[in-house]
Amino acid sequence: MTTSFKQKLGQGGYGGVYKGKLLDGRNVALKVLNDSKGNGEEFINEVASISRTSDVNIVSLFRLCFEGRKRALIYEFVPKWIS
Repeated sequence: MTTSFKQKLGQGGYGGVYKGKLLDGRNVALKVLNDSKGNGEEFINEVASISRTSDVNIVSLFRLCFEGRKRALIYEFVPKWIS
Protein backbone atom coordinates (compact mmCIF):
# COMPACT_ATOMS: atom_id res chain seq x y z
CA MET A 1 0.00 0.00 0.00
CA THR A 2 2.76 2.41 0.90
CA THR A 3 6.37 2.22 1.96
CA SER A 4 5.62 2.23 5.70
CA PHE A 5 3.14 2.95 8.47
CA LYS A 6 5.57 4.71 10.80
CA GLN A 7 3.89 8.10 11.17
CA LYS A 8 0.33 7.92 12.51
CA LEU A 9 -1.60 11.14 11.89
CA GLY A 10 -4.79 10.23 13.73
CA GLN A 11 -7.55 7.76 14.40
CA GLY A 12 -10.99 7.76 12.80
CA GLY A 13 -14.09 5.76 13.49
CA TYR A 14 -13.22 3.17 10.85
CA GLY A 15 -9.44 3.03 11.27
CA GLY A 16 -6.10 4.75 11.62
CA VAL A 17 -4.71 7.45 9.33
CA TYR A 18 -1.02 7.36 8.43
CA LYS A 19 1.34 9.50 6.42
CA GLY A 20 2.84 7.44 3.65
CA LYS A 21 4.84 7.74 0.49
CA LEU A 22 3.91 6.13 -2.80
CA LEU A 23 6.53 4.53 -5.02
CA ASP A 24 6.49 7.64 -7.24
CA GLY A 25 7.57 9.77 -4.24
CA ARG A 26 4.24 11.49 -3.50
CA ASN A 27 3.27 11.94 0.14
CA VAL A 28 -0.23 10.69 0.93
CA ALA A 29 -2.58 10.27 3.85
CA LEU A 30 -3.60 6.63 4.01
CA LYS A 31 -6.72 5.65 5.96
CA VAL A 32 -6.42 1.95 6.76
CA LEU A 33 -9.89 0.62 7.53
CA ASN A 34 -10.50 -1.80 10.37
CA ASP A 35 -11.21 -5.40 9.42
CA SER A 36 -14.53 -5.33 7.67
CA LYS A 37 -17.27 -7.55 8.94
CA GLY A 38 -19.84 -8.88 6.53
CA ASN A 39 -19.82 -7.56 2.99
CA GLY A 40 -17.64 -4.46 3.51
CA GLU A 41 -20.53 -2.04 3.91
CA GLU A 42 -18.40 0.39 5.99
CA PHE A 43 -15.89 0.66 3.15
CA ILE A 44 -18.58 1.26 0.55
CA ASN A 45 -20.23 3.92 2.75
CA GLU A 46 -16.92 5.73 3.27
CA VAL A 47 -16.17 5.82 -0.46
CA ALA A 48 -19.70 6.94 -1.33
CA SER A 49 -19.61 9.70 1.28
CA ILE A 50 -16.30 11.20 0.20
CA SER A 51 -17.24 10.84 -3.49
CA ARG A 52 -20.29 13.07 -2.99
CA THR A 53 -18.33 15.73 -1.11
CA SER A 54 -16.83 18.57 -3.08
CA ASP A 55 -15.26 21.53 -1.30
CA VAL A 56 -11.99 23.43 -1.67
CA ASN A 57 -11.22 22.77 2.01
CA ILE A 58 -11.51 18.97 1.77
CA VAL A 59 -8.70 16.75 0.50
CA SER A 60 -9.27 14.62 -2.56
CA LEU A 61 -9.61 10.86 -2.51
CA PHE A 62 -7.57 9.60 -5.41
CA ARG A 63 -7.02 5.89 -4.85
CA LEU A 64 -8.56 2.85 -3.25
CA CYS A 65 -6.45 -0.07 -2.21
CA PHE A 66 -7.33 -3.72 -1.58
CA GLU A 67 -4.69 -6.10 -0.35
CA GLY A 68 -6.26 -9.36 0.75
CA ARG A 69 -8.68 -8.41 3.54
CA LYS A 70 -6.98 -5.05 4.07
CA ARG A 71 -8.71 -2.00 2.64
CA ALA A 72 -7.42 1.55 2.49
CA LEU A 73 -8.40 4.94 1.16
CA ILE A 74 -5.57 7.07 -0.16
CA TYR A 75 -5.94 10.83 0.02
CA GLU A 76 -3.72 13.69 -1.02
CA PHE A 77 -1.52 14.72 1.92
CA VAL A 78 -1.85 18.32 3.04
CA PRO A 79 0.46 19.44 5.86
CA LYS A 80 -1.24 21.12 8.81
CA TRP A 81 -0.92 24.90 8.65
CA ILE A 82 -0.55 26.80 11.89
CA SER A 83 -1.12 30.54 11.75
